[in-house]
Amino acid sequence: MSIERKRKMVCMSSSYLNLLVIVMVFIWYCCSPAWAATVQDAVLFEDIHAHWAESNISRLSSLELVKGYPDHTFKPDQLVNRLETVVLIIRSGGFTAEAEQLTTKNNNKKSNANRQSTSNVETKQTPKVPWGQSYINLAVEKGFLVLSNPEDYDYDGSATRLEVAELLARAMYLVPPSLGTESATAKNKISTESSSISVKAFSDLDKLSTEEQTLVAKVVNAGVMSGYPDGTFRPQEPLTRAEMAVILSRLIDHGWVKIPAGRRLTGWISGVEKKKDNPEITLTTLTGVQKLKVAKNVQCYQAGKERSLEQATNFRCEVILDGSRQVSWIDLLEQKSEAVNTEKIRGSVKMVALGEDNLIVVCDMNVKDLILPLAWDAILNGKKASKGFNSLKQGDFVDVVVAQGQVREVTPLDVKTTTGKVEKIQLGRMYLNQDTTAKKPGWFNHYDLARIVDKDGVRRGDVQLDNQVKITYLDPYPGEIDDEIAIEIKIMN
Repeated sequence: MSIERKRKMVCMSSSYLNLLVIVMVFIWYCCSPAWAATVQDAVLFEDIHAHWAESNISRLSSLELVKGYPDHTFKPDQLVNRLETVVLIIRSGGFTAEAEQLTTKNNNKKSNANRQSTSNVETKQTPKVPWGQSYINLAVEKGFLVLSNPEDYDYDGSATRLEVAELLARAMYLVPPSLGTESATAKNKISTESSSISVKAFSDLDKLSTEEQTLVAKVVNAGVMSGYPDGTFRPQEPLTRAEMAVILSRLIDHGWVKIPAGRRLTGWISGVEKKKDNPEITLTTLTGVQKLKVAKNVQCYQAGKERSLEQATNFRCEVILDGSRQVSWIDLLEQKSEAVNTEKIRGSVKMVALGEDNLIVVCDMNVKDLILPLAWDAILNGKKASKGFNSLKQGDFVDVVVAQGQVREVTPLDVKTTTGKVEKIQLGRMYLNQDTTAKKPGWFNHYDLARIVDKDGVRRGDVQLDNQVKITYLDPYPGEIDDEIAIEIKIMN
């Protein structure tokens, strides 16, 4: 190690506490739910207004994944160094505990080796850094950070776009992490894999090695990094804090950053209500409806441009709650549109599936199963609305409104049931032989419009005299007669 390098290390080590204070205002980290519950509202940075990365930076601030400086600035155009980048990516990926365990394990190995006066305990060589040593150790150990000479690692130098691409590609396992140390055969196998985006799409990657081009292509294909409008990637250009904020924001979108449960919500804002202290929004999702208090410094964006809270009504959005469980950041994604050319389907629920694909399966009046996708703004009416579509049970009768191939509205039907033996069928009316004191309808008009099935739910052609039946029906005007509407007639014998 050179004298100048040693001098720099000593100087940096002696001022460790001061450096840590400066660095920690930059460190991007993932919070545990317990810690997050004690944090304050997200900071409004004074130097990001109208900046191209404003919405991404404020998003990360709301999640406490990024901090600014004591003067309430973020310094978006300041460069990030290599050490900060490694710590950021390792922490964001949820590797903190593993990094600490590795450091403890290595320290124990060294301690045992010293006591035994032997040098046969080997660990991968890692550069010595003034802070964040455990993260560097893990990055090297797992093959995320590949260094030919650890002593020459300039941790304080600006991180280039190529270096960040390489680190991300390995840490996200877009390529095997040990790519930089594998055999030429393995390298070539990875390098020749087909990609949806070719490195030839960029005009300035021809001087990179095949391996470097592969790593760049992987992160671009994954949507984590992108090029510039002029068709370049600029691999040797250093990264700014704003650019790193955008990368981290994209990692959140891909589910790679660990976000405490319940802090990031999606749905559509069906109402905004002004209160004396804090406004409230009504967030409607397929899993239910909830009212959320809004922080005083809430930030609302649409396509990166600031919007007012009042403009958020009837938009599908992403909502982020701060540590006090108040809405601090909103991104408006798509405006709710009025349904046109609708179709109404009546039937019974067979299944509801909410997840990556949101579906409801309905058995219609022709005993045909229909698999219907739920629109993001689908409404569940009635008493179960606040509990969402998962509250629908198999066999529930519903009216479904469909527009453009998607379910826009579902209304559970308030049905009743009765049983009896078919006594007479005359002029479109079916009479039942039953106890007249049971306060149940004794006949049904237009019974043939109902769904007719056997006891196993298989479609039947018609009802016959003396059939024992179970009838599911609507009673629009309880207490009156001759208004009941049969929906299903189940033949039990």
